[in-house]
Amino acid sequence: MAATNAFSSLLILIVSGLLLGCLGQSDDRGPRLIDLTWALKSGIPVFPFYPPYQFTIVHRGNQTGGYYLESNEIAMNEHTGTHIDAPAHFVLGAWRLDQIPLGHLTGPGVMIDVRDKIGDNTDYAVTTQDLQDWEREYGRIPEGGIIMIRSGWGEQFFEEGPVPYLGSDQKNASLLHSPGLHPDAAQWLVDNRDVKVIGFDTISADTGDSTTYPTHKILLPNNIIIIENVGHLNEMPPTGSTVYAMPIKIGDGSGAPTRVFAIIDDRTSTAGLTTPDFILILASAIVLIVQAM
Repeated sequence: MAATNAFSSLLILIVSGLLLGCLGQSDDRGPRLIDLTWALKSGIPVFPFYPPYQFTIVHRGNQTGGYYLESNEIAMNEHTGTHIDAPAHFVLGAWRLDQIPLGHLTGPGVMIDVRDKIGDNTDYAVTTQDLQDWEREYGRIPEGGIIMIRSGWGEQFFEEGPVPYLGSDQKNASLLHSPGLHPDAAQWLVDNRDVKVIGFDTISADTGDSTTYPTHKILLPNNIIIIENVGHLNEMPPTGSTVYAMPIKIGDGSGAPTRVFAIIDDRTSTAGLTTPDFILILASAIVLIVQAM
């Protein structure tokens, strides 16, 4: 009996130490935000159809009333910078920007990295096989998912200016060069997966050499929103994030500049129990054993 009591006391001391250790740990693995948006500024690449982004300072300095003031004017097409294409961009009678349900602009994030597939093909079209290869490694694309296609184009070229990013210095859309999504892959997603949004780190969802935009014409009629010129996909993990795409709410708009970001919370990742969680569960089990002795 004395030995049992001694053993019980020892277990209680061990459990107390474990609990105090857990409680003393600072969990710095809280939610992390990743900005997937390029800043709007003069000289950014725009599609050849559209005018350049313009930023004009109206006030920047001390005013006669004794206060400091900054205000600016901007001029741009809806489809400038990191932006959304609403279904109405290509489909008569479809959702315009302000008609897209807010819940349609957030969902579990999927980052599909195709950089190794591109090689020297500046007009590489992401294939159905590429999507299926990703699923074999990471699992099925989640319901209501937001897919981001990482070609590496944006992180290499966006901030270098229009010519490297667009592949041409001409105001001619037929001379563009950049990767996109193959129409067959777009149709496969429509037919086989529940996807809300697909984002691209390029100027278009279609390959740069396309002049008929078949991928747009497959995704948008099915209310799959397109985001173009997504930034910083090198910071986004393949899974485990929640993506939000928050456009300027332009009435009757066919698109709009959009703040796109992902939230990653390691504490709720699919990797399983964290070490502090496991220790707390183990400690609780030992307490129950001790009480039963």
